[in-house]
Amino acid sequence: TITRFVYKLEFQGYSEFQRSMYEHQRQRIPFRQLKTLLRSESAGEAEDTISDSIQQNIHLLELLDTPEIRASFQRALDPLRAARTIYITGHRSSYATAYYLAFMLQQMLPNVRLLDTTSSNLPAALCDVSPEDSLVVVSYSRYTSASYAIVSHFHRIGCGIVALTDSLTSPIALKATEVLIAPNGENFSPVGAITLCNGFITSLGRFDAKRTLERMERQDEIALANNIYL
Repeated sequence: TITRFVYKLEFQGYSEFQRSMYEHQRQRIPFRQLKTLLRSESAGEAEDTISDSIQQNIHLLELLDTPEIRASFQRALDPLRAARTIYITGHRSSYATAYYLAFMLQQMLPNVRLLDTTSSNLPAALCDVSPEDSLVVVSYSRYTSASYAIVSHFHRIGCGIVALTDSLTSPIALKATEVLIAPNGENFSPVGAITLCNGFITSLGRFDAKRTLERMERQDEIALANNIYL
């Protein structure tokens, strides 16, 4: 069956198919495009660089605005609203997006945990996970083994899993209950994933707006009492 499949794709054999897939994946190595850009750009082109960056991000947001992503987003809200605990994880370049989502949700909700996923702390971080919990995972190519291990753990337990990723066939997406595709482009921009996170922050905060506002006001009082801000 595999041989017939690769022949149908007009490869000469499975080994050629493997090489082609390897080269395709190699092209998506994080920062490869950025390194190429750094080597080719000369000084004095800052204006063009920022303009190109803005246009690329606008394009990514236009790609994100589809009926499919709106439907997936609405479906993803259900397990998050019902969750006993909302766990959030992301690694390497995806960690910043995961941290942002966790930080903002923790201002409004008491049941949000950003997973401490160092190898020594992983057992303690995962030992209390139950089917009533949900996971939000941010993972882009190249996908990390740590993210896959965490998703697999939640999948075995039967939790709701919301994946913010770049492909329906990514290892993360294949184990998720809801997948939101946020393109990140050649320069691996997080603008699409951050936009989805902002949607989750607003929607989950509005679910019980009175409780959310009370919690935020209490945190403001504590911050002021402890001179957190200048």
